[in-house]
Amino acid sequence: MNLIRLAIERPIAVVAGVFLIVLFGIVALQTIPIQLIPDVQKPQITVETRWGGAAPAEVEREIVNRQEEAFRGLEGLEEIESSAETGRSRVYLNFRVGQNMDKALLLVSNRLDRVNGYPSEVDEPTLRTASSEDNAIGWFIITRQEGNEEPIHTFRDFVEDTVIDRLERVNGVGATRLYGGAERQLQVTVQPERMAHYGLTIGEVVRALRAANASVSAGDVDEGKRSYVVRTEGELTTPEQVGAVVLRSLKDPATGRVARVTVADIADIGFGYNKPRASIRRLGHQAIGVPVYRETGANVIETMEGIREAVEELNRDFLPRAKLQIVQTYDETIYIDSAIDLVQQNIVIGGALAAVILLLFLRS
Repeated sequence: MNLIRLAIERPIAVVAGVFLIVLFGIVALQTIPIQLIPDVQKPQITVETRWGGAAPAEVEREIVNRQEEAFRGLEGLEEIESSAETGRSRVYLNFRVGQNMDKALLLVSNRLDRVNGYPSEVDEPTLRTASSEDNAIGWFIITRQEGNEEPIHTFRDFVEDTVIDRLERVNGVGATRLYGGAERQLQVTVQPERMAHYGLTIGEVVRALRAANASVSAGDVDEGKRSYVVRTEGELTTPEQVGAVVLRSLKDPATGRVARVTVADIADIGFGYNKPRASIRRLGHQAIGVPVYRETGANVIETMEGIREAVEELNRDFLPRAKLQIVQTYDETIYIDSAIDLVQQNIVIGGALAAVILLLFLRS
């Protein structure tokens, strides 16, 4: 059958078919994820656990091996990769393509709750659905406003509690990172001459602080039909509490008097900041860098729109209080928007040329 003759004899059917194709194209354009490059990696969940000052061998033995054992047999899991470095471990869980990541995240969290027996200094593990090999869809730089003379690295806690918390609540954001800040910490600076005077060593001081900075369960107390859980809270949070830790007690046999040597006698105690591990500069000024990573399969255009709204809210309501400002220095959607505009332009021009050619042929 002649396709051209059929189209001429049934113009209504041809117009209806064209409208259906256009309709399906519009629906597909609105629903499929839009991103710079397609997903070529399997869905991944990263479990990160921090243990300050621990050696890689200790991290592997006390954290990685236990977590890997708990994740075995997880539904949809195809491969487990892990790395142990000084003070941190990462376990990468690779799932099969098409895996429901919301369900996988819940299963991983449940399995992670079964792991116990961590050393007391280990932080709570964190979960991320963005791969460490993903490219950031946006980079944001936080700088000081005029009149703010505080070192930029001292604003790390503020940025984590305000900026990162707001950005990670945007739908489609999988993870964020922070570069250029320093963690606030309670520092104990021992004085060697004072330690020598009392005959103390660094090891004794560390052991005393570690023993005092502990929360220990003391069992249960039954009273009638009720049972009370008794727990001793010994977490050190202020310089005064640290300074009051007793390192040594000496008793005079003649007088019976007791002399105590505390941390305050041999050290200077106060809040300070750790040395920054990275240095970020913008236009010659120190800054904090925050890259944003999307979730697997998220629509980059919609995610970036939500991020821009969050950044506008931060610059309007929160950052001026700390005399800070945030600006975007990289946006993946710029190229995506230009590519989409080019495709749409080509569709319009191609459709118009096709219509002109058809009209010329039909007239002849």
